[in-house]
Amino acid sequence: MKKSLITLLVFVVVLTLSASAINAVYAGNSLGSGYEVTSNWHGIDVPLGSTVIVTARTTDASVDQVTFLWKDPAEDLAFPPDVDNTPEPDGMYDGKPVRKFTSTHVVNIIGDWGVQALFQDMSNGKTKEGIEHVVRTKATSFLMIPEIPVIGTAGTAIAMLLGLGVFSARRKKQN
Repeated sequence: MKKSLITLLVFVVVLTLSASAINAVYAGNSLGSGYEVTSNWHGIDVPLGSTVIVTARTTDASVDQVTFLWKDPAEDLAFPPDVDNTPEPDGMYDGKPVRKFTSTHVVNIIGDWGVQALFQDMSNGKTKEGIEHVVRTKATSFLMIPEIPVIGTAGTAIAMLLGLGVFSARRKKQN
């Protein structure tokens, strides 16, 4: 009986860790369209109070600045529009030079966040989201979660399962 309980606990731990790994798979944008937005937490949950860096990349040579709109879980603008008009070179994609724009904030509200990047050509474009000269809009999102500082989510799940195992073993001894 003891062997089957250990086997069950090992199976549950492996299943939990596998599900966590699958959830963390990177599902980023592609520069195939000429525009990309991602974050340093893309595809994984963000602990409360963490610094989030959103990066906008483009192969469009006409884009001279990007305005970032950070929207909190209530879909309100969490910070004033953040403008980056100093692109950094970021290699090549499909024979075209890539330029990178960034925006960084520390977020302290739990829930689903979204960040829009408005790619702007200051000599041309249209109005979008109340911002002039927008050529293209791309967005990324992330989930802010409460932090369990000592052992984390996986550790909490394992501790609960071990507690259940000890409880079951003691109960069987009493019967």
